[in-house]
Amino acid sequence: MKKITLLLVTIIASIKGYSQSKDFLPSTIYQLDQKFTHHILVVEKATHSLFLYRYGEDKPELLKKFKILTGKYTGNKMVQGDKKTPEGIYFFQKFHSSDYLIKKYGEYGRIYGAGAFTTNYPNIIDKRKGKTGGGIWLHSTDDDNRVSLGLDSKGCVVAVDEDLKDISQYIDLSNTPIIIVQNLHFQTKENWETNKEQILSTVQNWMTAWKEKDFDQYINSYSKQEFVHPRRGRFSAYKQYKRSVFARADKPQITFTNLSLLHNGEYVVATMVQNYDSPVISDIGKKTLYLKKDKDYQWKIVWEEWSKLHEEQINIAFTPKMRYFTDQQLTSKDMRNDSGSI
Repeated sequence: MKKITLLLVTIIASIKGYSQSKDFLPSTIYQLDQKFTHHILVVEKATHSLFLYRYGEDKPELLKKFKILTGKYTGNKMVQGDKKTPEGIYFFQKFHSSDYLIKKYGEYGRIYGAGAFTTNYPNIIDKRKGKTGGGIWLHSTDDDNRVSLGLDSKGCVVAVDEDLKDISQYIDLSNTPIIIVQNLHFQTKENWETNKEQILSTVQNWMTAWKEKDFDQYINSYSKQEFVHPRRGRFSAYKQYKRSVFARADKPQITFTNLSLLHNGEYVVATMVQNYDSPVISDIGKKTLYLKKDKDYQWKIVWEEWSKLHEEQINIAFTPKMRYFTDQQLTSKDMRNDSGSI
């Protein structure tokens, strides 16, 4: 038994290099799509690595690997100022150029190097745990040698200038996810497919129940204990509201496309394009579901949100390119005057 265990550990360890075996797949990514998750970043804090994956029709494909540094102290971020990097599933929100950061923070702004991408930490799961703080960014540095230290930021993920510029080609603000974990685990293809099917089945049953106005199946997709709707409140209030909606005579036409499924060990984030058409409402937008397992190991929705998509956002295909940095723009190396790093 010890020999078998040792062999398994050796195999998994070998996978954690740049060359990933097709027989083992990351437990953080179960399904990608070409709209929201055409590319995804996965940070492994234990090895100070950032993995860039891209959409594959049947499985995620590893594209590149980068060296990064994370928070000064190990562990999962809990409070503001603890100098730890959070663990979870986040989305990039804004890009701040080097010029902007220097203008805003003065000489101190040079520590962010070529620029910075902000994230939505703390997300809804973090907030429910009482986590505080903010300003968790992906950025570079005015001293590339810092990255070799591994643990040296206030909680941000930090790459060397040229790597950040390379990574930036694949970032689509508000859509591109970054998953941060302590250890990136891999599963056999069989186990990966089984776990994916469990999550996918929950989401698809929710979709079908909504389309068919099967209220019992629909409402059973939500956690009675943990679900909270951003506008309708807790489960009981939401259930009452939805019962009245389902009781209407009309039957809306609802379609879902571009489904992605991401996992960080504790919860799953599902994103999709939701097209809803009824005599009362007609709209199309991005639906995001957060799911957790209940005491019976069944996936249940604990949070959902929706944001409207405009026509130009729906039809434009993402193409990797240098959006945020240009040859004409001065880099932090060109602009710095040997200021100290943090």
